Amino acid sequence: MPGMVHLPWRGRDIYLLVKDGCLMRHNLTVTVIALLAALAMPAISGQNLSAQNSSSAQYFSDQGDRYFLSGDFNNAVLSYDRALELEPNSTELWNNRGKALANLGDIDEAISCFDKSLSIDSANLEALNLKATALSQGQKRYDEAIVIYDQILQMDPNYFDAWIGKGMALANQGNIYSSLQCFNKATEVKPEDPAGWNNKGVVLREMGRYQDALTCFNKALTLDMSYETARLNREYTLQDMDGGSAGSTSSPSQSTTSML
Repeated sequence: MPGMVHLPWRGRDIYLLVKDGCLMRHNLTVTVIALLAALAMPAISGQNLSAQNSSSAQYFSDQGDRYFLSGDFNNAVLSYDRALELEPNSTELWNNRGKALANLGDIDEAISCFDKSLSIDSANLEALNLKATALSQGQKRYDEAIVIYDQILQMDPNYFDAWIGKGMALANQGNIYSSLQCFNKATEVKPEDPAGWNNKGVVLREMGRYQDALTCFNKALTLDMSYETARLNREYTLQDMDGGSAGSTSSPSQSTTSML
């Protein structure tokens, strides 16, 4: 539908877990980022809601987008429901409704929305990626998610978010070498996106390749000086290089799936 907004909801960042102010070295933590304004937030239509037809699908879609971007996901869902009554075959509306539900923690219903979108268009890459992200980061169903990511990458080998998502799923499984291959590909496909460099740095740090990891975090910060996750990872890597955490190891963690 013309004018509708692609709202971000996707797992993008891996960073090292800090608990009670103390660094837990080599714990990989995964976060689902909902509002990544600096990197992924699309421009919102300049149309005034009051100037639109208040009975149109576009009106309710735009209303839902505004609720979503303000963090009011319950009302976003209600608005998308109204829009879907008028445009039931809009994959974009089903995807946006699923994103809002995912942010409310209702992963099963979110997946149902993505499945509905796919029933309308089985090749909808956004719906496939969102479903894989929900399975991986919402339900820890990593094998199923990886199958879908591979399906996406067969259709579009340069689909950045699929490389990121697959890399995160593999990292959560403890397969950091295959994870690194995914993040290598992500940084080749979209070298201007700092998330790929940050994630690559985390995996390199996990391998003990601190200088290479530092190079990646520096690259991420060059691209986005406000990227706090990369800044913290750079700081922790420097601590590793100074020997402050020598000898401490632990298994990859699958603990955090915060949907902000």
